[in-house]
Parts: sequence; structure tokens; C-alpha cells
Amino acid sequence: MLIETQKPRTDLQPATPASPFRAEPLAPQYRSRPWGRHDGIPAPAAMQPLGEMVFDAAEDGLVVKWLQTSGPLSVRFHPQRGPGRNHKWWYVADARPGAWLQLGLKRSAEPEEIARAARDGSLPGMLRRIEPAMGDMFFVEAGTLHALGPGLTVVELRETGEAARQLCGHDGPQGPDPALHEAILDPRPIQPLPSEHAPFRIAQEMIGPEQRVMLMDRRACIAIVEGSGTLGNQPYQRHQCWQLNGPLPARAIEPTVMILAEAVEPAGEDAEGCRTRQ
Repeated sequence: MLIETQKPRTDLQPATPASPFRAEPLAPQYRSRPWGRHDGIPAPAAMQPLGEMVFDAAEDGLVVKWLQTSGPLSVRFHPQRGPGRNHKWWYVADARPGAWLQLGLKRSAEPEEIARAARDGSLPGMLRRIEPAMGDMFFVEAGTLHALGPGLTVVELRETGEAARQLCGHDGPQGPDPALHEAILDPRPIQPLPSEHAPFRIAQEMIGPEQRVMLMDRRACIAIVEGSGTLGNQPYQRHQCWQLNGPLPARAIEPTVMILAEAVEPAGEDAEGCRTRQ
């Protein structure tokens, strides 16, 4: 369990006394994108329109991003195996009227059909279209064809692999990809949380004003979606990402939504792939 409500100190059972109990803020990297926005997350003028705010938690094998969109992103997927594999997870922090995303195919298809659709620009019409609401969560399994649409602010947590296969972009078809055998080409159920095959697990916590909780994980990443307060004796605020060595108390000053991400050993076939990536 990632979080416990505040208890007397004698009730806590810290698992690793040798590790100092602390939280450290991660430095953001701002990235301008043509599909980004000038409003929303504060960023330097040179990084406008801001599309991505990235926090590198490479020690945990994780990357945390805030993405904000004014237009659709490219249809892409990540390989299911090898060093380029990339399971990821989306939390919808904001969805404006008309916002949408695409996740997985509506029906099964052969690689040749996907390649033709990428060439003629019809591929987006083959994907399942979702109109999300604030607070919705989506696990994006490696191999899933996916794309964010306009009007979204999304917190994305993913593995560190960067081998995205772009098939059809916002500026037109990109052409077929020779690695389509690594794509998932049949419909899959929508999952709000990572499967047992993912190398991370997720917990969402909502903390009311002046409420205190104990963050129990020895090591985790924390994304502050909303609110302000303290982690240990350090102040936190919205749009920050922290690296935690717990247990450590958290206290909310303003109503807080935080996402905790913990690296784990995946189950099944993905366990070997995870070891290969290290």
C-alpha cells in the first residue's frame, strides 16, 4: 500500500532504516511543440507554445510528463518488447469542451491494412475515439495505437524507452512502419490502471485541507496535479514532481490531488524485458 493515514510514530514499520526519509523535487524540462498551448502550465517564453513539461526519474526507470494540447498528436505506438518497449499511463488533469483522445483499434486489422491506412491518411478513423472527463485514467499498453487530441492536459507516466513508431501525424500521413508486427492489432478493453505486466504501479490520493497522510513507500515518484502543502518539511505546489524516500508525512494546505508511481518487477513475459532494459 502506498499511503496510510497518519498514525502515532510507534505504529509505523519503516522497511529500510538505512535509507534517509526525504523528498526531493525534480527539475522540469520544458519543450515547445506545434500542438502545444500558450495558456495553462507556466513556462519560459522561449518554450511557447508549451507542449511538454518533463521530469526525468531515471533512477526509478520512469519519466513523468505534463502534456497540454491545442491540436491532435500523431498516431503512434511503442514496441512491445526490447529496449524500446514503453508502457505508459495517462491521467486527465483537464479536458476542455470538444477534447478527445484515441486509444486502440475499433476492430482487428492486419498489418497491411494499417500500412495502407497510414499511407492514405484514414488511420485515425480506425481508432477508438474517447471524449474523456477530468480525472479519467487510461493505461496505454506497449503496442497500442494511440493519439491525444486537442483541448487536453494530461499527466503521463511511462517507462524511459523512446522508440515511438509514428504512423500518421497531425500534418499528414507519415507512411507505413516496418515494425507493425510489434503493434497490438486487435481491440482490447480500456484499463484505468496498469496491468500486472507493467513495470510500475499507480496510486491516486486526494487530500483535504489540513489533512495529514503518511507516504509509506521506500522509493516512489509523486506528481502534484492540484493543490499545495508540505512533504516532510518542504513545501509542494501544483505542477511539481518529487522523488520520495519514505515513509514521509504529507500535509495539504489546499485540496490536493497527487499521483504516486512506484517501479515494480512486472509479472509474466514482461519481467525478462524489464531486466533487459536495466
